[in-house]
Amino acid sequence: MFFCAFFFYGALSLAILNGISCFIYILLLATEKNNDPRNIIIAYYEILTFSFLGELLTEGTMGFLFFPMGMVAVIFYLAYVDAFKLFILQLSGFITTVLIFIITEKHIVLRLGPQVNFDDHRGLIILTNMIISLINIQYVSVLYKRDQEQTRAVMKYNNTHDQLTGLYNRRFFYEEMNNALKTTHTYSIAMIDIDGFKSINDTYGHKFGDVALTSLASLLMENVSEKDIVVRWGGEEFIIYMPDTSESQALQNLTTILNKVEKNQITIDNTTIHFTVTMGLSVSDNISNYEKVINDADEKLYHGKRHGKNRIISSL
Repeated sequence: MFFCAFFFYGALSLAILNGISCFIYILLLATEKNNDPRNIIIAYYEILTFSFLGELLTEGTMGFLFFPMGMVAVIFYLAYVDAFKLFILQLSGFITTVLIFIITEKHIVLRLGPQVNFDDHRGLIILTNMIISLINIQYVSVLYKRDQEQTRAVMKYNNTHDQLTGLYNRRFFYEEMNNALKTTHTYSIAMIDIDGFKSINDTYGHKFGDVALTSLASLLMENVSEKDIVVRWGGEEFIIYMPDTSESQALQNLTTILNKVEKNQITIDNTTIHFTVTMGLSVSDNISNYEKVINDADEKLYHGKRHGKNRIISSL
């Protein structure tokens, strides 16, 4: 826009300056690479140079001062460089801003070619430059806010989920149980453990062990209701919290899972293995004693381990 305007009014030095800027931007866009700060840094220094020369050619009266002022903040977000390089970038912007201010105060001018009187349009040019700078700052602010929200979402997910299986972790489970203390209902808790998990790791390697864990996690999630909570408790142990679920209902659901696990198989590099699980089921109508219910389910689980595995131990 400026290139066309300056060229139309015969301000050839300013038109050439803007033309060079346009060429540099097109070249940078054509060579753009993700996560490469080089193009951003080149564009940054081009803006500083353009602003300095633009004000020098117009005696500091066109409002190009707004560009380096805005870019000092913008480069902080856009340039993925180390602290020292970032300091140099921001220092460059600061120095350029001071130099332009001196040009404005001292009415320093570099006269190249015929001079054009922009008094009738100076206010509009200054306003345009200010708006462009504000748009840049606002745009980067929106990007920064979006990244902050994404970072918070990732941190929240990592704090409440197991990284391998994607299931909820103990932290989330305890938060849910503490929130549930205000309610009174019958609930069931199942403790689940993969049979012979150490043997799987020792015989086939940890790759098979990890796949066994993720495979079981997927199978559990596919066979519980929306209100149930599946948790990786630790190692090869899992918990299913089933609110508003009687023991008979929970036992029926767990039996379905037990049979599907037994039929499930894992194949890696033409090697196929099967595994089974043992479960302990405990039920209560007092949510405040959920830790006792977990311990009871755990005791039943290990009772099942000692008496054949691949089974569900409950009170029924």
